[in-house]
Amino acid sequence: MTTRIAVVLCALLLAACASPSPAPTSTPVAVVTSAAPDERIAPSDALLARMFDPAQPGCSAAVGVHGAVVWAGAVGTADLSTGAPLTTATRFDIASLTKQFTATAILMLQREGALSLGDPIGNYVPGLPSTVRSITLDALMHHTSRIPDYWIKLEDWGYGFTTPATQADAVRAIAAVSRLDKGSGYLYSNSNYILLAEVITAVTGVPYAQYLDDTIFTPLGLEIAIDPVLQAPDIAVGYDDALEPTRNAWAFYGAFGSFTTPTELARWGDQYRDGGLVQNDFVAGAVDSGKPGEATEGRVYAAGMNINPDGSLRHDGRLGGFISAIKISPDRETTVVVMCNAHLADRAGLVDALWKIWVDDKPAGD
Repeated sequence: MTTRIAVVLCALLLAACASPSPAPTSTPVAVVTSAAPDERIAPSDALLARMFDPAQPGCSAAVGVHGAVVWAGAVGTADLSTGAPLTTATRFDIASLTKQFTATAILMLQREGALSLGDPIGNYVPGLPSTVRSITLDALMHHTSRIPDYWIKLEDWGYGFTTPATQADAVRAIAAVSRLDKGSGYLYSNSNYILLAEVITAVTGVPYAQYLDDTIFTPLGLEIAIDPVLQAPDIAVGYDDALEPTRNAWAFYGAFGSFTTPTELARWGDQYRDGGLVQNDFVAGAVDSGKPGEATEGRVYAAGMNINPDGSLRHDGRLGGFISAIKISPDRETTVVVMCNAHLADRAGLVDALWKIWVDDKPAGD
């Protein structure tokens, strides 16, 4: 482990212990405010109104402090065919943000003695080739397995994004891997978390979605559903670059598969401060995931979450027309969440602007 990584992880362990413009559309949520109006709410509302067109797909966002939602807003259209607006109650497919839940569940099982990150995946998932069987759960969690992404093989077999496919199809695609990607170290692959979901079911005897609901979502009072092809009136439609709707027919989970709102994830983010289900072991074995000379230099990947050089946490998600992001402050006190239903929406710009309002420019003593 490099000195840079060691410094970041040590800091993390310490933190873990311790106008005419349309207004954003909202519905009642558990927003907590002080007796006097927070001076950051109006700038946040104005930011959304300035950045997004209410007649086009847009974004919903929320900010949590110590697990309480202090601001939430949404601007845009949830479904262009009906004109239904985005609200703070609109649910989104959060894609890869699901990985933090999968990783948390694996670590919970390790604490119980039900498994070890040093175990080979072949102990839990039958039918894997010799190139994959000996890969450890740790390598899967930290994306160092070098297993190619399952969708590459599925595309070779003629599966498109709208072709119905099951979790078993994804595992079958992974089992068809004849060689690992060249090199060593970090290489992001969704195959890793597909396999970790299979481990959870194999160890517990409980379906993956039910296990996460029973042990994570329900105990924390979170409204998060795992159903990769879920459709409901309160779920936004995702749109591609040409504003054509994208309908996912791949029922894969572990890497993807969750639907929720920014307000729910803003509440979840406090786990990285409070340490109830997410504990110090989430940083163990973190690997360098950044690229020298780029903005990601110095970043490491922990259990389903990136740790930036400044100690902040972040993970982004994308599936079809849905894009999302969660970012948590270095002191773990503030969580910023953004979810959008258009691939071209300025997710990064919104995260950065909200971060400046709620973290960088936080009033002294707040």
